[in-house]
Amino acid sequence: MNPGSLLIKVFAAGLVLSLTPFALAQQAKDKWQRLYTGEDSIIELNISNTRFEPGYVMRAEIRTTFSEPKRVSSTSEEKYKTRLETIDFRLNDKRYRLFETTILDSSGRMLSSYKITPVDEWRVIKPNSIMDRLFNTLRVLPPFGNWMVKSYRFADEVSKPISNTRELDGLIGTPVRLSPDQAAVGTKICSFPAYEDKHATKEELARELGTDSIGIVTGYLGSISVKCTGDGWTPPQSLLIKATGDEMLMLWEGVFLVLQHDRQGGGSDLIRTLKRRP
Repeated sequence: MNPGSLLIKVFAAGLVLSLTPFALAQQAKDKWQRLYTGEDSIIELNISNTRFEPGYVMRAEIRTTFSEPKRVSSTSEEKYKTRLETIDFRLNDKRYRLFETTILDSSGRMLSSYKITPVDEWRVIKPNSIMDRLFNTLRVLPPFGNWMVKSYRFADEVSKPISNTRELDGLIGTPVRLSPDQAAVGTKICSFPAYEDKHATKEELARELGTDSIGIVTGYLGSISVKCTGDGWTPPQSLLIKATGDEMLMLWEGVFLVLQHDRQGGGSDLIRTLKRRP
């Protein structure tokens, strides 16, 4: 299929993609996944607040809740009950660094918050450590996992060319596998994908993707760019857009593929395995 032969105009009503700043805020509600339960603390991951940064980095928020409040310092009588840490995980070589820390008292009031300056050095993730558990969990959260092409969306359904329709119909049922190490659409495999969260106007995204327009009727988009830094994809860059429920859109050769999440991909089982009860 010729990537330039299709209009990349999508009906907003059909895709439910009005990701305005308000809608993005609604989607960003905290959703904590318990990963560890110890004698003196509980560690949880905010699975609704992960994001991709440049350089193969995935940024995550970790919450540690202590059984007994701890003193802020040896010279202070204030005590904190919860510690929130923003941690960067480098997906391509299994390293991490602390980015920001916030501590809260037992009522949820913030006592202090500070970013690490200078930026913390990258540390190796040790096998079977808490960081190893966190890292393995991040690797199976959406958009990672197994997907299946459910349908496709592009310009006016009535006027789409018959030749392209037949080729596109052949994509339905195609498996899509996304992971930190590899991204595959059917038999087309990218061995070195780089993911990065985007919050830009549709015009800005269109320019970056090298298209005239992406045609989505909204001012801002919550999306993830996927660049194939090796061989295997033509064009070498795609775009992921969260739709509704277990669906996601993937820009592929000029159309949006509607992907259905495969819950049998093993991610949920891994998360359950990572939980530890007292």
